[in-house]
Formats: sequence, C-alpha cells, structure tokens
Amino acid sequence: MKWSLLALGLVASAALAQPQSPTRRRQDRRAVLPPHPAEPMLELYVAAGNLTTAFFNASLDPSSLVVDKSRFKWAEVSDHFLMLEPFADVGEKLIVQVGFKDRALPAKAVIAVVSKGDVMDGKVEVDRRADTPEALRAALTQKEAELEELKARYAGNGPGGLMISEWLSEESGPVKLVVESPAAESHGLKAHLPLGYRGQFSALIAIHLRNGPGQKLWVLEQAHVTGPDGVAVKVLSVQMQPEQLAPGDEGFVVVEVKTPPWLAGKAFSVTLVDGSGERRISINLITK
Repeated sequence: MKWSLLALGLVASAALAQPQSPTRRRQDRRAVLPPHPAEPMLELYVAAGNLTTAFFNASLDPSSLVVDKSRFKWAEVSDHFLMLEPFADVGEKLIVQVGFKDRALPAKAVIAVVSKGDVMDGKVEVDRRADTPEALRAALTQKEAELEELKARYAGNGPGGLMISEWLSEESGPVKLVVESPAAESHGLKAHLPLGYRGQFSALIAIHLRNGPGQKLWVLEQAHVTGPDGVAVKVLSVQMQPEQLAPGDEGFVVVEVKTPPWLAGKAFSVTLVDGSGERRISINLITK
C-alpha cells in the first residue's frame, strides 16, 4: 500500500512539473482586409490542435495559396474559406497569402498568423471592401499606367510601328554580343549570333537557338535574365519563331526586358526554359 501511495505521489508531482498548455478563449469575429499594402496586415490568432477558419466575401483562388505547410497540420483553401491548424503554437508571425479570382483590388489577402496567450480565432468573417473609393482609385491608376505602357509598346505593327511608338531612338543598337562560354548544362541546345537592341521604353535580346539532332522537341516557355550584378532583370515578354524546335531545327528567340542588362566588359546571363522546367539553357553573354 505504501509503495502504491508513493507511486501515485510521484506521478502527481511529475504531472504538476509538466508545462501546462495555455487556456485560450475561442472567439468568432469580423475583420476588414486592408485595401492598401502599406496598412497593417490582418492578423489571425491560431493555436496548436485547433482549426481556424477565415471566411471571405469574395471568391478565392485555391491555387494561389502561399504558406509554409511544414508548420501546419491543415492549410487549405476552398472557394470562400481559408482553413489553418498549426502543429504547434506560432511564436513569430507567419505570412500567409491567397489571391482572389476577380481582378479587383486588393488582388490578394496577405495575413499574419500568430498565437496569443489568451485568445484564439475560431471563425473570422473577412470583409474585402474592393469597391471602396480608395480601392477603386488605386485600381484606376494601375490600369491607366498599364494602358499607357501598352500603347507605347504596341502603337502599330511592323517596322513602322516601332518608329511611330518612338521605341526606336539614336541609341537603339544593335549592340553586338558574344556567347562568353558554352553552357554547362545545355541539354542539346546551342545559342549563337546574339544581338541587343536598346529602345526608348525597353530593350531586346535576340538569340539564334539550335536544337541538336537526336534531341526531343523543344518549346520555349519562359525566360530569365540576370544582370552583371546578379540581380534579376524584369522580363516583359519572350517569343520564338518557330514556336517549337524539332530535332536539328534552328529558331530565333527575342526576349524583351525593362532595362538593358549589358555593360561594357561585364557578362550577363539569359536562361531559356521549356514547359517541363527541366530542359533549359543558360547563356552567358558579353558585349563584343
């Protein structure tokens, strides 16, 4: 009997020594999604082993969810719901993003997820006020800027359009480029005869590309350009003629970038990637 009482005492002592999980009050509430990125983010208060659901009054795009899923037992998006359940309490704020299906502003919800000691969110009804005067003015300003850029870039087709749009100037090139060194992983692709063109609103990088005999069909999907300083250059568009290269065929690739990446005596790189993302060629270029 004495041993049994002693064992019970030890178990009770061990239980008291264990850190107790905080007791939190579960709450349901309403919140407003800030219309501007500069405003404080919406916060969701989560707790380990508990599901928090955010309901939005606009359709969500499930494929747009950006979240560190290693921190969550449950992190899913449906048409109007964002559901989160962390494995453990979140001490430092985690950022979760999810986009909306329509094109109104704000285009996405950026949310800070954190745990509080006294309360946790059960259900949060989030009001996205996309039709507020501030949001409408921001959307109008953005669309006007996009329209002016498009008008400047495409104010006509063919060579005459380049002149009318004032894309061509006395500095428009061509800038002669050379392939500095063969690509280490070219996957049967070979680049040659590169040229650069500096325009009034953007710049062009033109490259002849050959798909080697015996290789698979190659279709250009995207392009990445990195400047001499290692910083990514914004790519505006990429085109290839013909649209796909059969084994042994040669094509002409034109990459339009926001700013010219070439500097005298300094190399920059252009990476061309196919649809699978696996077969690519990285080309190091330098001014001649």
